[in-house]
Amino acid sequence: MNRQDEEDRLERKRIAELADQWRSLAGALPFWTQERDGDEIVLRNQFGDELLVTLHGRWAQHFAQYLGSLQKTAGCALAELLWTIGGHGDSVQIRRQARELLRAMLLEEPRPPGRQR
Repeated sequence: MNRQDEEDRLERKRIAELADQWRSLAGALPFWTQERDGDEIVLRNQFGDELLVTLHGRWAQHFAQYLGSLQKTAGCALAELLWTIGGHGDSVQIRRQARELLRAMLLEEPRPPGRQR
């Protein structure tokens, strides 16, 4: 194994380790809902109605959109993509998981079954 191969292997290993950390972090998050209350946006635990955060001010809508794209499902999808990039899959799996992440983040419309790119 040459030096570049060893550096690549170590980098993939580090990415996989970070994927485990991200999986743990994302897995611990609750699912939440967003509600508008006047000028404020309220995020609540979906299953307990517990208040998580109240967003207000000029950037509230942008923060709400950002947090909505990084909800628990997208966080777990990101961890799986990082794990695959970290040496546990091939380029086909990486592309498939990247599309799944984009869909989970609501950045790409879901496709009907059997109509993949």
